[in-house]
Amino acid sequence: MPLITPLASAEVFFYEKIVLLTALITGITLALSGSYQPRKLVYSGMAVPSLLLHTVLASSIAAGMAYLFGHIHSYNLAWHSIWVLLSLLLISGFRTILSLVALHTPQLRAGLRTVIIGGGENGERLARFLNRKKDHSLHCIGYVDDRITRQSAGMPSIPFLGPISNIFNLIREGLVDQVIVALPWSADTRTLEILHRLSEYPVHVRLAPDLICYHLPAHVMSNATGVPLMHLLDRPISGLSQIVKRAEDIVLSLLSLAFLAIPMLALAIAIRIDTPGPILFRQRRIGFNNLEFEVLKFRTMHHQYSEHRIRHQAVANDARITRVGFWLRRLSLDELPQIFNVLRGDMSFVGPRPHAPGTQAAGRPFENVVSRYAARHRVKPGITGLAQVRGYRGLTETEDKIIRRVECDIEYIEGWSLLLDMTILLRTVFTVLRMKNAW
Repeated sequence: MPLITPLASAEVFFYEKIVLLTALITGITLALSGSYQPRKLVYSGMAVPSLLLHTVLASSIAAGMAYLFGHIHSYNLAWHSIWVLLSLLLISGFRTILSLVALHTPQLRAGLRTVIIGGGENGERLARFLNRKKDHSLHCIGYVDDRITRQSAGMPSIPFLGPISNIFNLIREGLVDQVIVALPWSADTRTLEILHRLSEYPVHVRLAPDLICYHLPAHVMSNATGVPLMHLLDRPISGLSQIVKRAEDIVLSLLSLAFLAIPMLALAIAIRIDTPGPILFRQRRIGFNNLEFEVLKFRTMHHQYSEHRIRHQAVANDARITRVGFWLRRLSLDELPQIFNVLRGDMSFVGPRPHAPGTQAAGRPFENVVSRYAARHRVKPGITGLAQVRGYRGLTETEDKIIRRVECDIEYIEGWSLLLDMTILLRTVFTVLRMKNAW
């Protein structure tokens, strides 16, 4: 009897399900093990053992599930082995091609775009070390330093990008993924000041070693480059998580519009009939990466009283609010047009709520009340968030209210998961139905 026999139509259907299940399990386990990190994508040799391990693991899980559900009689080991082998060859081949393209095409290099802060002896030593190691998971685009005299020939093929303040403009323009602070450790006050400012931006932040570390034996170095960089901050919701988060936003936006398009049209007509003026209210808000964007809301105030930069927060029985606007605010329906902000990429469904510039708590700007306030902008703002479902919404007449909100926002950023987003969305529905603090 031949080892490999033709498959019947029922067996073909069975194997279609097995292949899909195995591919799904393989993708999940590879993502959880970090196999999609830039360094492993660039160096194909680093990925092959992981691919082999996780493909075999996924195949074993699929075979175990076939056995548990009574389909082991349909399981042809020879056909499945061929499929696993072909999968490994195709994926490894694709990774090898990707690696060759990335290594020989600087414009497509997968390395993190990195800027070194500090052009003194410490920065020069780090730059030479990185240049010698040829670590393609890190692409050094330049260095910054406040002292013009530190434009040294000791920085190998790395351009001088100006004073340290330029780094923040580069980050806001989306040109930097990682920052390595290479100032002398004796300049602790200056270093801490820079690290505090960098904590407000969505970039990876590393601290370079002091000069003594370069004299240590190679086997004691903990970093893949041979330099023990201290990992101080990682960009939140990055890599695969960023893709999942964006996919979540797009799917939820399209589903929401499918169900809410007609009700939103009815609300727009009601606003137009109730009072003269535009249907939508546009206001500048601070969003991701400390950049301003224009948030969309249904207009709830008489047009002549609308404030494009908040000076006076709305309160209960506010004379500026229209009759339709009262119910829109009460039911939180005025936020519905922000679905278009999500589709446009300015916002996310779940995240820290965006605040208008100049908003105050107890007469003081938010950023003066909470030292880590700007860290909220390391992710996209959301239509709803953890603070809102915990009841921290509405007026901020006391400093404690904004402090509690920011604490919730930071907790969300540091502990993000898809499950947390789904939980917040579900709790938002019940919060809206209770109509608590809806102003």
